[in-house]
Amino acid sequence: MLVIVERDIWMEQEARLSGLDELRGLAIGLVVLSHVGPVFAEGGTASALLFAPAWSVGVDLFFVISGLVVERSLRSLRHERGALEATSAFYVRRAMRIVPLAWCVGTILSIGLLFPGSGIEPEDAKAAFAFISNVHWAPCFGGAAGCGNAFAFAPFWSVAAEVQFYLLAPLLVFLLPRRALVALAGLVLVVGAFTLRPWGGTLWTFRIDAIAVGLAIGAIRGTSAWPRLAEHLRVIGNMEAAFWMSVAAFMLAILPQTTHGLATALLALMCGWIVTRATLRGGSVTWPGRMLRRLGGISYALYLIHLPVLALCNWSLGQFLGTPATATLSIATAIGMSHVLTAVMGDPLHQLGRRWSNRTVREVSP
Repeated sequence: MLVIVERDIWMEQEARLSGLDELRGLAIGLVVLSHVGPVFAEGGTASALLFAPAWSVGVDLFFVISGLVVERSLRSLRHERGALEATSAFYVRRAMRIVPLAWCVGTILSIGLLFPGSGIEPEDAKAAFAFISNVHWAPCFGGAAGCGNAFAFAPFWSVAAEVQFYLLAPLLVFLLPRRALVALAGLVLVVGAFTLRPWGGTLWTFRIDAIAVGLAIGAIRGTSAWPRLAEHLRVIGNMEAAFWMSVAAFMLAILPQTTHGLATALLALMCGWIVTRATLRGGSVTWPGRMLRRLGGISYALYLIHLPVLALCNWSLGQFLGTPATATLSIATAIGMSHVLTAVMGDPLHQLGRRWSNRTVREVSP
């Protein structure tokens, strides 16, 4: 009976997670903004202002969403099959969603290895294909010399952290009770708050605070206490979410390096607060909401390609069109290419992964 009740609670909640699609759109918008400044750093006051805030807080928002969605996905699979079958299905689905598109973009970027002036190093490509770019790029983000062209493979650092989280997620979700998962998230936040994690360091590239908060939110949502708790929460709109993420971006930009451990933990909590409230609403009917939802749908492809597209457009067209026109054109180009990649490759492979995982489970199950 308990399993049936929990399953009913889960199904009712999953129908209301469409608000996360708009948060994904907000998150990728912030990430793109975080790279406009570095790419067009010599473009005058506007570029300098875009460079000033830490718009990369969008990555933390992505990780919180990921923790929540992965926890809910694993619980759903576990309700229908055994732990081993559920883990197998989860890995197949995640692999088909993440790996082919990442390797496709990585292969295209690796063409730069044929051109000595591109600045792309073989180690950059190897780290991207092996999903260890977070460890590879951490010294570079911290200012180490001799690194490759960050405008090409650097975005793969968060993809690597995501894949590494996927490897551990079934163990955490299936072996730990929900309360233990929430307690573990609290422990991660406390330890992280007192750990020195300067921007760009190795610990900084794992973002375990945000992932732990997302897992905790998912665990809490799966309990019978969630409906009562949700009654005391107010639905958050896109404008309010954007406001609080902007506040976080400016605060992180002005805080000293010695406080970044605490700041990263607080940022994870803020993102968790935003994500939790976003799950209370359905899809927006306003045009900004629909636009964010469409951006959220292509956010993975856009994340992979936006930085090299911006850099390539600036290198080839910047001197002819000027910074504002080049930046606008490059962002539009990246969005268009992301739509194509998602429609041609991302979505079909995602659906194929679901079919394969279901077929594998049926063949393995007695």
